[in-house]
Amino acid sequence: MAYCTIQQLEDRLTAPVLGMSIPESGADKARVLGGYIERAGARIDALLSVKYATPVASSPLLADICLSLCLWQIEADRGITSGDLAPRVQVPYDEAMKMLSDLASGAMALPGAPVAEGFSAGLVVQSPTSLFAADSPGMEFF
Repeated sequence: MAYCTIQQLEDRLTAPVLGMSIPESGADKARVLGGYIERAGARIDALLSVKYATPVASSPLLADICLSLCLWQIEADRGITSGDLAPRVQVPYDEAMKMLSDLASGAMALPGAPVAEGFSAGLVVQSPTSLFAADSPGMEFF
């Protein structure tokens, strides 16, 4: 799910920075930026699916998280390693990942997002059949 738009990404990057980071133009630029947004959305969904039914409705919080993930990935794809990333990119990314972790663990809430029922980490949870239920053979003696 797209949690932010290409326009928001362009606004956050600004034209000069975007030109240095993304040399493509026109439809190619939209395709590349759309790819970054799609990848960030997939990451958000993967982390939120532990607690919430995904995709969830976009919100200003998720848009900001998505933008931070996109900006970090754009810089990382340019060959800059995590230790070399500018604080203007690394700090928002670290904060976004912390928020996603807090949302998934329940330490933070995402208002309006439906909680996933019967799921844990994307898997259906089912309790095993009890071996000593009241109707188990031999239990009539207890």
